[in-house]
Amino acid sequence: MSVWGKLFTAVRGGVNEAAENVADTQALRILDQEIRDAETALRKARSDLAGIMASNKSLQRRVDEARAKERKDTESARAALQAGREDLARGLADRIAKTRAEATRDEAELQTLSARQQQMIKAVQDTEQRIQQMRREVENVKANESLIKAQSAIASSQSGINSKLGNAMDSLERIRKKQDMQRGRLEAGAELAALESGSDLDRQLLEAGIGGQSQSADDVLAQIMGTNSTPALPGQKDPLGLERPKDS
Repeated sequence: MSVWGKLFTAVRGGVNEAAENVADTQALRILDQEIRDAETALRKARSDLAGIMASNKSLQRRVDEARAKERKDTESARAALQAGREDLARGLADRIAKTRAEATRDEAELQTLSARQQQMIKAVQDTEQRIQQMRREVENVKANESLIKAQSAIASSQSGINSKLGNAMDSLERIRKKQDMQRGRLEAGAELAALESGSDLDRQLLEAGIGGQSQSADDVLAQIMGTNSTPALPGQKDPLGLERPKDS
């Protein structure tokens, strides 16, 4: 296939795809219009059916009246024959023949219209069922469409929320790292200041028990009670700061 042929096929495929997308987008509107068209056809069919049923009833009345007239004329003809009036009986016989012919013609037409009436009744019933089915399908499609839109909106919103939460967590982690860095700098600054002032060395000496002058209450009490193992020399101050008297 030539390049132009491939290009034409691609364009034609794009047009068909665009047409299908438009049709899918307008699917619900098309279904609603099809239902309205079916309902219009159904109303027309009902009107035609009503006309056929009226014609059938009129023909049935004519047939019934013709058969009743035939029976009456037959009885009258018999009575005329019994009375010796053959002329009257012949006239009645002629009228009976015409009545029978009309009744036979009406009965044939009635049979045709009755068959058509049954077909129309079935067509109307089938159309009503089809419309009801289409209505249910449209309602289901609309419900599914609404559900899909709601789910899509929720998914989109959830995606946005997750993205925002992710950004917030990243920001929070950055803040924590900055705080840890600032805290480390402050601690390092304090350590450097202690080293410069010599307080850190004093703290280390106290922790090692060297050069400390502080005593606990238990130590002082032991000294007062004379339980200290090293007695103070004459003229030397005791641990309480009192000078011991010299021997005379």
